[in-house]
Order: sequence, then structure tokens, then C-alpha cells
Amino acid sequence: MDDIISFRASDGSSVKLECRSTLHSTLELAREYAKAGYPDKYVVFTERQATSSLTAAKHTSGEYENGIFMSCILRPTFFSSQAGPLGPLSAVALCTALEQHTTKKPGIGWVSDIYCGGRRIGGTAIEGKLNDYTSYEYLIVSFAVRTDGDNFPGRLSDMVKKVFESDDLSVGTIIAKSILNKFFTVYSAYKSPEKYMDIYKDRFMLYGKKIKYIEDGRKRGCRVLDVDKSSCSLLVETSSGIKEIRSPRAVIIPDRFKPEKCE
Repeated sequence: MDDIISFRASDGSSVKLECRSTLHSTLELAREYAKAGYPDKYVVFTERQATSSLTAAKHTSGEYENGIFMSCILRPTFFSSQAGPLGPLSAVALCTALEQHTTKKPGIGWVSDIYCGGRRIGGTAIEGKLNDYTSYEYLIVSFAVRTDGDNFPGRLSDMVKKVFESDDLSVGTIIAKSILNKFFTVYSAYKSPEKYMDIYKDRFMLYGKKIKYIEDGRKRGCRVLDVDKSSCSLLVETSSGIKEIRSPRAVIIPDRFKPEKCE
């Protein structure tokens, strides 16, 4: 363990950020901690990680990726049936936080992928364990973003560092705290997500895009129309009419789009 940073989040709650120089997976470590009883809002963070499907990077054995990687343990009091908006809300938090640290315009792809400059650079993922059929023992929300020079130029990083230099934190840690502050703000409003779903739809970048979905074991083409604000399902136009898709596993979205469509 390299360091633990304690800070007060934007919603007034206490957060512990465990910083590691290198990790195979923040999710794997956070899962171990959650099972061991670590508290609510304990976060595992690194800027070098070996595995991250969220960033769409191609890894070979022994390679590490540079970026922002963290997994947050939550001990929620809500029922599992109320957790639906957390995916879109976490994407809103990640996207709006990154806007503060890049001159590009990040966008959201369904459900919680983040695109910038025409390619997928990150996203969020959620997993949990139920105590019974209705409540959670824990939830883990993971965030991952590639911080390459194209989208997060060194010059801008230096400017950010200068502003926060009194904190003696790395730029990556500063961005991580920004993401967590945004997330805990939207997390506190999960029972009334309408405001943030408006932000989600404003940042949603798949309008009119041609993608594929899987039905009866076959890949079929469709065009994205919208995201339903209440159910967070994807609305698409197919050859047989309008279809509502609820499962992300049934959708195949390209990792890349033309950059001019994303900015």
C-alpha cells in the first residue's frame, strides 16, 4: 500500500482513497476488501493497471495501462430494484468530471461508456452482492479512463497541477477526486435521477448511430433513436419497427466513431 488519502466529498461524507502505484485490477482488490468488511465509500485507486475492459485497450501479457482506475465500495441501504439508474448516473459523474480536465468534449455511449475524440477511452461498471433477495451486502462502482496525451495533454495537466499544488497530489489523484466528488453528488440523488438523466441525454452521443444487437443468437442492424429516461433502456429502430433494449449484453457498439461526430 502506497498511501491513504482521507477527504470530505461534495455531499459531505467521508471518503478514504487508497492509492497504489500499480495494480492488476482495482476491482479485484475492492472485492476482497468488501468481503472483508471494509466500510462504505472506501476507494481503491491506481494510475497503472494491467486489466481494464472499460477502456477498450488491447493488452498483452505483462503490459500496464496508464490512466485513472478506481473501484469504490458502497454499503447501500436501498433495494436492488432501485439500483437501475446507477449505471447512467455514474457515467454522468465520470463525463462531467473529465470535462474539467480536457479541452475535448467527452460523450456518453449506452450504458456508461465514455468516448472522446472518436474513440472509447473509458467507462464505469457496477457489481454487487445481495444479502438476500432485496438488499445489498455491498456494491462496487468502478471507473476507468485512459489519460493519453491526445485527450489529456501535458500542458493542461501542468496547469491543473499548479492550481492544486498545495495539496501535493498527482494530476491523476486530482482527477480521481473530481470524479468521486461528482459521483457522490449524483449518488445521493439516485431516488430522483431525473435531473441527471437530462444531463445524460445531453451528453449521449449515439443518436442516429448504426449499431448491432443480438436477437435469437443472430446479429442484427439497427439505428439508435433515444434513451428512455425512466427505464434507462435503449430505443432503436429496426427493420421491423421500434425496439426497446434493456440488456447491454444484447448490444454491440463500436469502440470508435468518426471524431467529428463526437466533438
